[in-house]
Amino acid sequence: MAVTPAQIKARLKVKYPKANLSQKRLDAIAAKLAPKPEDGADDDAIDAVLEAANDFMSFEDIAKEDDRVRTLEANQKPKADPQAPAPTDPPAPEKVNTEEVPGWAKILLDNNQKMAADIEAFKLGKITEDKRNTASQLIDGSEILKGLKPEIKKKWLERINVESETSLEDQIKDLETEYSDLVQISADSGSYSGAAGSGSNDVKPDEKVVEDIVSNLNI
Repeated sequence: MAVTPAQIKARLKVKYPKANLSQKRLDAIAAKLAPKPEDGADDDAIDAVLEAANDFMSFEDIAKEDDRVRTLEANQKPKADPQAPAPTDPPAPEKVNTEEVPGWAKILLDNNQKMAADIEAFKLGKITEDKRNTASQLIDGSEILKGLKPEIKKKWLERINVESETSLEDQIKDLETEYSDLVQISADSGSYSGAAGSGSNDVKPDEKVVEDIVSNLNI
């Protein structure tokens, strides 16, 4: 887990003090969002996750809807007779008669059940997109890989596994090592004058040969 649910709750209360969420709802939201930030995320990173979730479904609106549902359910329960003796066994909990529930309330109940799943799907897609953008920026900023043609660079970007436990930085380093090895193969095959480490700053690999090797990789 990237951050604890307690961190999510703390930041949610700071950023959205008017969202008077029930403890049950707060626990559910925290449990869903806690895995989303990166490991060791600071308050700003946690806030970004909360903002994305709030944009999708306002926390204040969720709190208001929960209040309406609780009121509706409370109104469906019979009031206790103050004169009646206390029962020896607790009565079975009353069930809401859905046939008597207004249509708008049924829709609200259904929406609440779907909300957690919708937020989960939205956040997973957003985080994956952000990671792919970060990987693309890392490749663009690499001194070793900057010579790759755009179409080849795109293929290598697709090799980055954004869901892997291996960091994006380490995966980019592996690609840099692979590219350097290809350059060395080109050098060893005599595609350009001078061997690696010859000390001449003017010696460069034949970019066409390296490009052909990279293009023909089965990736």
